[in-house]
Amino acid sequence: MTRLRMGLIGCGEIAQIMHLPFLTELRDLFEVRALCDVSPGLVATVGDRFHVPHRSTDYTDLLARDDLDAVAILTADHAPVAIAAARAGKHIFVEKPMCFGLEEGRAIQAAVEEHGVCLMVGYMKRYDPGYEYAQEIFRAMEGVRLIRVHDLTGRGPLAPQEIYSLHQATDLPEGARGRMWAEAGARMAEGLGLDQPEMVQAYGVMLGLSSHDMTVLRGAFGDPTAVRYAEVSAGGQIVLAVLEYPNDVRCVWEIGNIPRATRTWFDEELTVYGAGQTVTVQFPNPYVRYVPTVVRVKEMDGTAHAERAVTASFDEAFRREWRHFHECVVKGLQPRTGLADGLRDVEILRAIVRCAAEGAPIALGAA
Repeated sequence: MTRLRMGLIGCGEIAQIMHLPFLTELRDLFEVRALCDVSPGLVATVGDRFHVPHRSTDYTDLLARDDLDAVAILTADHAPVAIAAARAGKHIFVEKPMCFGLEEGRAIQAAVEEHGVCLMVGYMKRYDPGYEYAQEIFRAMEGVRLIRVHDLTGRGPLAPQEIYSLHQATDLPEGARGRMWAEAGARMAEGLGLDQPEMVQAYGVMLGLSSHDMTVLRGAFGDPTAVRYAEVSAGGQIVLAVLEYPNDVRCVWEIGNIPRATRTWFDEELTVYGAGQTVTVQFPNPYVRYVPTVVRVKEMDGTAHAERAVTASFDEAFRREWRHFHECVVKGLQPRTGLADGLRDVEILRAIVRCAAEGAPIALGAA
């Protein structure tokens, strides 16, 4: 079995909670050789914890190494690093969202195609065994008229610090975080094509939170044909929309953060209403390992109403996506969640926010 020699760029929560533990666990497939983070203290501490020999605070140093086959981009800002990684000839696993705007995404695409590397977007929910189980039901459902995507979070939800012993960056220069977020906000505004603070905030919520929701929607039902209606409220924290699908099918979209909420549960569902069944995929808190996704099916059993809850597997979606990445790199396969998917998700999320800003429906052209 070919082991991929990995470098990780970004040592924050998701790296510590999910990616490093599973890459370490999948030792027959991966060897983590190098880490990078802008915090010297964080990269040193995380490197010691996971026994990674090479550490850097500059991702260009990591990308210059000739003993790495692939990199995982786990930073908050992905596009510049992804472009540099492609130019360095490294295969790329990039956390969502792939980019802040379409121009950035096309620049990533050009670099990936020019240098012939594999890029996979970290949409672990597309590899979730419960979601895969539900997809089979969706394909056989008759009379589907309504789809509902619901993803509302509160404070945190269930802060990872309450579950894990996490290391945090405490040695960044004063104001560094603020400058990084200001730069990201400016690029989001550029990608959105609007300079309205509430709409830029909503776009950030969509990219950060509901890029997962868009990919599971599209993975199950393909692309919507139009955004019929959208609105933004709560200072850009809540986005409601109606998406149009062929054959007079509609998707109701409910996304956002509840301001000042004390609730800590994770509330994410995909529900499909058909002529004879209602099927709900209930996704778990993404910060807790090995918690299964539950699929709930309501249907008729003769003249009786029946309801069943299915746990398809306890296998972890993050672990499954890393196996898929390995297979794609080693065998030259196209990732299930590849570059085109990541770019299309950003395009549709952008259209939803622009529909809210413009107050008019937006037709979605072919991908």
